[in-house]
This record gives sequence, structure tokens and C-alpha cells, in this order.
Amino acid sequence: MKTFMAVLIVINSALAVQQLDQNTTVIVDHGIYPTPQFAAFAEYSVDWSGDNVSRMNAVTESYAAIELRTTLCKLLHLDTANPVNIPLGSIQSDPSANAIILWNLQNFPTPNYINQLIFDYHLDQKLDASASFALLPVANRLYIIGSDRIGTLYGVYHFLESYGVRWYAPGEIGEYIPIVVNLTLPAELSFHAPKFYTRGFWAWEDRGTPEFFVWMARNRLNFWTSEEADHWLVQKLGIQMTVGGHLLYQKFIGPDDEYPFNFPLFDKDDNKPDDPYRADKDEYKGDTDDNGVLSYFEAHPEWYGLVDGRRRKFRGDFGDNICSSNADVMAELTRKLVDELATGEWRTVTILNFWALDGGRWCESKECEALGNPTDRLLRMVHQVRQAIVQAMGNGRLKRNIKIIFPMYHETTEPPSHALPENFDYENCIGTFFPISRCYEHFLNDPLCTEYNVPIWKDFLGWAQNEPRYYKGQFYMGEYFNVATTKSLPALYSTIMAHDIPLYYQYNVRHCHYMHVYTSWLGMKRLNNYIFARLLWNPDIDVDELKRRYYSDFYENLAEPMAELYDNLEFALSNIKQLKHYNSLQVRIRNDMKPLFYNEHFRLDPYHPAQNDGVDLLESINALKKCRELMNDVLPRADKIILKQRLSEDDLNLCYAENMYLFYYHTALSIGLRRRGLFNQARSHYQYAVNYAQKLAAEKVIVQTASSHANAINGFYATGIQDSFFKLGVQLGYDIKYLNKIL
Repeated sequence: MKTFMAVLIVINSALAVQQLDQNTTVIVDHGIYPTPQFAAFAEYSVDWSGDNVSRMNAVTESYAAIELRTTLCKLLHLDTANPVNIPLGSIQSDPSANAIILWNLQNFPTPNYINQLIFDYHLDQKLDASASFALLPVANRLYIIGSDRIGTLYGVYHFLESYGVRWYAPGEIGEYIPIVVNLTLPAELSFHAPKFYTRGFWAWEDRGTPEFFVWMARNRLNFWTSEEADHWLVQKLGIQMTVGGHLLYQKFIGPDDEYPFNFPLFDKDDNKPDDPYRADKDEYKGDTDDNGVLSYFEAHPEWYGLVDGRRRKFRGDFGDNICSSNADVMAELTRKLVDELATGEWRTVTILNFWALDGGRWCESKECEALGNPTDRLLRMVHQVRQAIVQAMGNGRLKRNIKIIFPMYHETTEPPSHALPENFDYENCIGTFFPISRCYEHFLNDPLCTEYNVPIWKDFLGWAQNEPRYYKGQFYMGEYFNVATTKSLPALYSTIMAHDIPLYYQYNVRHCHYMHVYTSWLGMKRLNNYIFARLLWNPDIDVDELKRRYYSDFYENLAEPMAELYDNLEFALSNIKQLKHYNSLQVRIRNDMKPLFYNEHFRLDPYHPAQNDGVDLLESINALKKCRELMNDVLPRADKIILKQRLSEDDLNLCYAENMYLFYYHTALSIGLRRRGLFNQARSHYQYAVNYAQKLAAEKVIVQTASSHANAINGFYATGIQDSFFKLGVQLGYDIKYLNKIL
């Protein structure tokens, strides 16, 4: 040990003066490709569903080398287009003394000089987590060694961040490159690994951009949808591709889809393969629509849910769940699912979300009810699907592992009531807790939030802590930082994230995502995504310090007033769920409910009870006024093009929030006054609301930056109460044609 420490001290002292300059060489293994520059963008030559690890390594690590070289050139004020500046070298050649060498433990064959380092520093033991990495300074070289190719990529980004580089948002507008006098190599060996294993965004549509995916990788996020068209880029960047959801039944055993086998009780399908399943003569009713072809439901009505005494079809992702106690329907479902994962459109997927129907009813057959509550039945299906996947991996049909994620959501929020099978695969079958009805004015475990969070936290503890606890695995947390009804309003969650994400980690949550992420025109919301990413890598970070650096880096001399603006905006929109979600003001206006303001959390005028205290609508209006004062102050003070661009994006988001809240404020006042018979006053506030509605109707950018569920035609339709607003106008004597014309 003394000898090792002495060597380390010598190394450190030698490196203390070692500087990076234009002669520093970046060394990488570019595999079969002619150059690192070629390999870095050769992702389309790789079958990412296969086991060609060497090509995958070469492409991702060569891309890491390009990212490293380009950013170092920016830091050193060198021409990024001149290959003489920070040249790229091959791992096969003897590296120069002044070099940064990229490698990962899954690369083969390993050069002797790297193999010796792995042995000396026990890297094969210390880099035991996926995407982990080490920064290892030896002599005049720096080795960035990952546990895998993604670890190497992340190591490059960590190294660049050590010089103050930040990627706060996608594209150049979100990049911060500090002014640096000189760059020295790190003096100490360091190891790094993610605390949350899965980090990213739940999506199901092809709506990402290359800039957004690169931003994700730079901030170590690794979860997106397989529906992305450019899955080659996504795979290169180490982003896991997920698939599934409520439509699994429809995709594989849709009740109206043609039955693929020669059903023994039907004489018009003899050209089809033999039927491997049992025909139930008691349930079979024949070709009921008389079209000459049997559907799944016609052949096997016993496969589908028995509800209220009848076998029932589902439609899309809604309806009645299948009869999961039936072995044949599960065999057919798993057969087709594994085929899709092995050779179909899902052949690059590594995470399968196995969900039942959205809020669907469950089969009432005595066989199904004997299996337990809906959660018991869902977990039994998950176990059967996992067994089929393991079998396919064993016989070589699948060349990659597939993790199965199941939901703790609505009817499956209740924990299982029965013991799980002894061989239930907790490592690869993981539950996602979805707190969709939570409040964002309070922490999820706040005991004073009795109207929202207390019952939700109780449900979570039922899974994570209470006994008997039959599920012993990890958890995903499926958050809603842009729940669909909020329509990408600039609600900020820095305080909630700083408390809740470390809280989740304490309770064995090791995976986290949120739905409906906005991918462009983020404005102030960029801070949400940045804090989210940093906390998922390390929940112990100091969020206040992170925010301080963000304001300083991003807004320079305008940092102080912008920090104040952000604080006011976070306060103003903290009641976003009470304004625009379950049983919110939006819902109550739409359904003409009385009273409009019904709970302790959210009132029109300031109200501060001992528990459930929230930000009331007038308080939001006043805080937004303060935001406008600050924005009007900083806009003319922006002295750089990049600052003007950033503030312009911020201002657009702020305008959207102001118009939305003022629209709701005056609409609510108008409704209340009309109900009291004060029509003149009601018309006065309605006219104010019309003015804000017109401004919202002109907003067509921010409302198109998230998912189809969270988007809207324009800001007026994003209110969710447009029909009720027209109806109110007619009641107050406005001409409907006039309203339709101006809105």
C-alpha cells in the first residue's frame, strides 16, 4: 500500500503541470473503420439488435473522441475544422506521451499497456456498473476507461464538465463554453457511476431531434422510445429504447384480427398452419359476422374477459382485460410478443413496458378471480412473459436481454395480495409507480398535503415498506412534470425535484422518467430537464449551487434578476395541477360545477389553512406580474446575440403563462358574477378574458413542443375550456359568430 501511494503521489505531482494544448492526441479504437472520423458517424452500418459488440464500441467511442476533440478545440480557441489541432490517433499505434486514451472493458483485444492498468487499478472490479467510468492519469496521459462504450462516452462528458463546460439545453443556444486560460489534466484517479440506472423520458412517438438526443447523452440520460425513426443515432448514444404500454393486447391478440391457424371447428381455413390451441366447443359461436374468416374473438371467445356474465372485446387500449388465467391466450400473446422482439420492428428494444388496458375492468371468471387482485394477475402475466423471453435468449432467438416494466397505476396501485413465484425475476421485472394525481405544491411525502399526496404516498409505502411485502424488487418512478393537461406551460420544479428525487432513491427507486417532455423552445423549462438529469445521476448534488451556476453561466450579468424571475415563476405555477388537471379549475369550468374553487389547496383569493396550504390564483397573478417587471428590465440589457436568443425564448414562455393564468382568472370571475346575476360586471371580466384568449390563440409554437397528448392547436385550445368559454359568451350576450371569428 505504501508503495502504491508513493507511486500515486509521483504521478500526481507530474500531472500537476501537464497542460493540454493543440498537440494533445486523442486515442481511440476505431475497429474495422478506416478512421475515427469515419467510425463516429457510421452508426447506420451497425445492427444494434445483434451481438456485434466490436462495431458498437468503435462507433460510440469514436463519436466520444470527436465530441472530446471538438469541445477541447472550443476551450482552447482552436479551429475545430483543422485536423492538426488535437489530432485523433488509433489505439493500435503506440500513443504519444501527451495523449487522452479512450477504452472500455468490453473492448477486445486489449493492448498490453491498457491491460496492465486494468490489473493494477482493479478496474474490472471497480467498474462493475453499466455506464460507469474511471478517469485515470498516468505519466503524461489520461485514460478514460468505461465499464462499457457508454461509460467511455459519459467519461468524456464528465471530463469536459470538469473545465466548466455545460449543456443546459439542446443546440448551441443551450451550450456553455467557459473562458479558460489553460487546461491541465486531472491529477487524481476518480471513479464514477450512476445512482439511478434508468434516466430519461417516457415517450411513444417519433418526435425527438438529433440535438435533443445529443443533449440527453451529454447529460447522461438513457431512456426513450423505440418509435424513434433514427434509432441508429439513439443506440449510438447509449439511449435505451422502450416499447409497449396499454396497446399490447391490441397489437398481438386484437379481438377482430384474423385468427392465424386452422381452427378445427371451422372449414374455411385449411390452408393455414395447424392450430396449437384447444378449441372450446361450449364457447365457440362460429363466424358470427359471416365474412368467411375467423377473428381471434370468434375462434376463442374464452380468451377474452368475462364481465357481467358475457365475454367482451376490448377496443384499442380501453375496455375489459383478457382472461389471463387461460393458458392458451397467454401462450399466443407471448409467442407473438417474442417474435416481434426477435425479428420484428421491436428488434432493437431493450425495455418492454407490459401494461394491461388503461383503467380496464378485469375478468370475473372464477379461474381469474382465484388468482387474486388485478395486481396479482398482472404480475403473473409479467412472470410468464419473462419466462418466454429467457427461453428465447437460451435458444439464441434473442441476442439481448429484455427488461419488463409493469405499472403501479389506477387499479394496480394496490400491492399484490399473494406471494410471487419463487423464481420471479426481480432483476429484470420492475414496477413503475405512477403518482399521476399528485400535487406539486408539496413534496410527495408531505403529511400536510392530505387532499392529494398523503394517500398517494401511503400507496407507495404499501409497495416499498409495509408488510407483508410480496414484491421485493426495485422501482421506477413515473413522474408527470409536464402532465398532458398542462400543455407545456413553464411550470418549474426545482424545489420538488431537489427533495423528491433523493427521497425516491432512499426507497429503492433506481429508475425514473417523466411523460410528455418538451424537446424545443424550452425557455425557463430547460432548468427542469437539467436538474432532473443531474439528480438522477447523483441525488446528493447541491441543487442550489447547480442553479447558481446555471444563472451565472446562462445569463452572465443578468443572473441576479433572472434568478429572481425563476423563483417567482416557480411559485406562480406551483398550483398547475389544481389549475389544469384532475378535478381542477379547468374541469370544474368545463362541467359547470359549483363551486369553482372547492378545496383548501386552491382558491381565488389568498387563503392559508393549517394544512393543504397552496398558492391561490390571485397570488399566481401577482407573482407573474413580478416576473413581467423583471423580464421587461432584462430584455433591453442583453448585450450579446446568444443572450438575446435565450431571453427571447424565455419571454415567449412567460407570455404563454401570463395569458393562460389571466385568462383563467377573468373567466372564473366572470362565471362567478354571472351566477350571482351581476351581468354587467360579468361581461366586463369576460371581455378581459377575450383579450387574453386572442393572445393565447396566437400562441402556436410552445403548444407544439411535446407529445400529441400534451400538444394543442394553439394556446386557446390549450386552456381546455374553449367550448365552455363560448357558451359563457353566449349567455352574456356575445355573438357566437363573432367569438368564432376572433378566436
